[in-house]
Amino acid sequence: MRGNFINWLYVLEENLHPNVLNKAAKHHSGLTHYFDDLTKSTQQFKPYFLNIISRSKPEAKAVLLQLTIVSNTIHNYMVAMAGSRKEYPFSRQVNQLYLQTLVLLDMLLEFCGRLDKHTLSELPVTAYSIPSIRMQLKRRLNIVRNIIAESDIEPILGELVLRGLKRLIERQGMSRSDAKYASIILEELKKLQPFTTIEVENLLYQYDFNTPAFFNYCAKCCTRVIIDTPSLHEQLEVLIGLEDRISSLPARCTSRWMAKDKSIREQIMTLLTEKKQYIQQRIELRRLEIQDTKLNDETERAQVNLPVAQFGLLIRLFMEKGLLPKEEVGKTFAYYARHFSTPKTPFISAESLQKKSTDVEFSTAKKMKGHLIGMVNWLNEHYNVSNHRDS
Repeated sequence: MRGNFINWLYVLEENLHPNVLNKAAKHHSGLTHYFDDLTKSTQQFKPYFLNIISRSKPEAKAVLLQLTIVSNTIHNYMVAMAGSRKEYPFSRQVNQLYLQTLVLLDMLLEFCGRLDKHTLSELPVTAYSIPSIRMQLKRRLNIVRNIIAESDIEPILGELVLRGLKRLIERQGMSRSDAKYASIILEELKKLQPFTTIEVENLLYQYDFNTPAFFNYCAKCCTRVIIDTPSLHEQLEVLIGLEDRISSLPARCTSRWMAKDKSIREQIMTLLTEKKQYIQQRIELRRLEIQDTKLNDETERAQVNLPVAQFGLLIRLFMEKGLLPKEEVGKTFAYYARHFSTPKTPFISAESLQKKSTDVEFSTAKKMKGHLIGMVNWLNEHYNVSNHRDS
């Protein structure tokens, strides 16, 4: 039974070969009956497909795939004929038949898709339909490109969004699901208000824009925030806050940029979990170190009445003036992070202390200059060195 309803596809593929059609046209047998036969076959196919869906999803998918393959073959016939019109004297009539056939096959696929949307969504768009779909999506991509150009979002974020959407639109073997997903993302970006970095990020989380570039962007943002936070406990709070932000955003789409890869939520949550474990291990090591060496005594862990940023700059000044060696910079900052604390940061991160010694804000430099001037004034007052000149 199945063969009777599928064989017409193989017959169609053979009957519509350019050589066959031109031969028929030369003998004035006409081409109308080919389209009439196709129309009759598609009408008979519809109840058969309805029956097969209820019986076997894999078989239904195989049938739809065969329909797509035949449509692509006929499209290739039409393209080949367009490139060699001299070889096919009746190419105009044949081309018209090809167009009618391709439209009818696409209509049949759409009908089947209404009966089983999920199965059809996984299949590639036909070669006949994909140029118009891509053209439409590219026009909408240009609109989003203009919106991004006029916005103040992070340039890296804007670039990865445009690049990711362009790759999706130009994806070889684009599926119907890919096309629908690209359309949704473009529409949501177009409507997004306010168009800010955080709102674009949230939208990409909610619509599972799981490109490698977006994951790397999120990972770098996470690392940057951690490095800028000197306290290990505060770093944990930052990570927990990021987890809460992502988990509180409801998913708004069942599709994703790359269906076979993990969702961007799962990837980021895994990254945050790993970073939290790493920080917790470091906190535990600090606690063990304090227990073993009794660094919790105030005489052992000296408190500096400076914020971490100013403390890091002070150490850097000592190094630049040769009062501390410049060799093994990391060990030097690790030593001060281990043996000193600040009023608000009992456990200083060595990486943060070192970073803040070079990434100096103007306000920090101004405060440090005030401290240094105060020290010079104290020397002048107590040792009368203001008028002393070195020989």
